[in-house]
Amino acid sequence: MIPPPLVSTLDARLESGDREFSVRPGAPGRISMGHRELINMASCDYLGLARHPAVVRAAHDALDDWGLGTAAGRALSGTTVLHRDFERRLASWVGCEDAVLHSSCWAANAAVFATLTVLANQARRPLAVFSDRLNHASIIDGIRAQRSAVAHLVLYDHHAGLDDLRHGLTTVPTDAVKVIVTDGIFSMEGDQAPLRALRTLAEEYGALLVVDDSHGNGVVGPHGRGTAESQQLLGRIDVITGTLGKALGGAIGGFVAGPRALTSTLRSMSRPYTFSNNPPPSVVAGAHATLDVLAGHDSPLATLRTRVEQLRSGVIALQLPTWPGKHPIVPVVIGDEHAAQELSANMIRTGVFVTALTYPVVPRGAARLRLQVSAAHAESAIDHVLNVLADSGHA
Repeated sequence: MIPPPLVSTLDARLESGDREFSVRPGAPGRISMGHRELINMASCDYLGLARHPAVVRAAHDALDDWGLGTAAGRALSGTTVLHRDFERRLASWVGCEDAVLHSSCWAANAAVFATLTVLANQARRPLAVFSDRLNHASIIDGIRAQRSAVAHLVLYDHHAGLDDLRHGLTTVPTDAVKVIVTDGIFSMEGDQAPLRALRTLAEEYGALLVVDDSHGNGVVGPHGRGTAESQQLLGRIDVITGTLGKALGGAIGGFVAGPRALTSTLRSMSRPYTFSNNPPPSVVAGAHATLDVLAGHDSPLATLRTRVEQLRSGVIALQLPTWPGKHPIVPVVIGDEHAAQELSANMIRTGVFVTALTYPVVPRGAARLRLQVSAAHAESAIDHVLNVLADSGHA
């Protein structure tokens, strides 16, 4: 039985506007709710590949060959030739020696910090972690889970410069295992981490640089290979984590890519790896096919970037508060939570599906709509989104 005080808290949250939406498939770039089809501006299917014929066909073939799943963890019979082939290809694609698939990027980030903690303890060296304040929740919780073993935790904000980070690097013990961790693309703002500056600091102070590039893989860089490629650092990031749940097919699964010494250690010591099932073979085959599409066709990336420019220039022309950048995450910062929820509800009524992001997802007073562009969006769809925003009373 749920205690009465907790029931009251849950009821209050429901009354404050917390809700989930049940949706069904629609045309590309759209979803259906009830009998209505809406433009979907709340999806991370940036390249529109989740329903690409080649991707779906590859998943179908793997489903026929392997069934729904392996029904086993990696340490048992859960590692198929599909998984290992894709790990090798994925590692090369992001500029690393090797990669290890996990059930999600959340699990992948948890595995990185758990394993680094064990390695630091075995070396009898203190662990010092330097984390951007705006990092994804999976990074924050991955660090928190090891908090008793993290001797030094320094938070910095890349928007305020890197002085706090540099100062922290100079104050921890010289024998500490130093780890700088950052999102590649920050999911609430859509801006890139300053990887070049972070790489320089990591080399100067002997730190490991870990980048969660979940929103960058498939999206940024000349060939969509992520923020490292975008900033001419391909092959120079120590550890990259990411997901198959966004641009690379939109299903589920995560990975850790890095030096073979680390991935071998993860395979032997990572509890999220050992005690969880792999992503299903059909998902891995579909994600593999997304890399084939990207290697053989420029159109998904080119179309995405055209639509992003269309939306971003329109939002700026409407003088709506947003963050600059070129990523398909285009936030419209409203501030007031109730106003953001009302705008979301109005946009849904007028054919645009977008949800309000409020505290604790973003800080209080920073409520926003996060518009997310896909290559599956037609030019007319983006025009409609801009027209709705123009009529919203916020422009």
